[in-house]
Amino acid sequence: MSFDASSARGDLILTRITKEYGDFKAVDDLTLTIPKGSFFALLGPSGCGKTTTLRMIAGLEEPTVGSIHLGETDITTTKPYQRPINTVFQNYALFPHLTIFENIAFGLRRRGIKDVDAEVNKVLNLVE
Repeated sequence: MSFDASSARGDLILTRITKEYGDFKAVDDLTLTIPKGSFFALLGPSGCGKTTTLRMIAGLEEPTVGSIHLGETDITTTKPYQRPINTVFQNYALFPHLTIFENIAFGLRRRGIKDVDAEVNKVLNLVE
């Protein structure tokens, strides 16, 4: 399955997602909607499920229960490389031999984005 961006509203919708590791629930019944174009942060104490949630959104973990949608498209079981999602985790997340610009551009180039320079500059303007 691949994601068709033209058919989606762009919203990220998590519906009742749970991730269990044996008897331990890392994420328990989380429902969250993030509107298109939003800039958001997951905040909470260590061990509360932030990284696990991001890993499920990226497709690196599959929810035990629940669904993940981008717009109208259910991506719950979509392979990570087929999702239009890039995630930067705190450890070993960047290529140390590349600049910040080049690190951001890397994922865009892999997705076949046409004007990578313009897209990277848009993102960098958000964090100046």
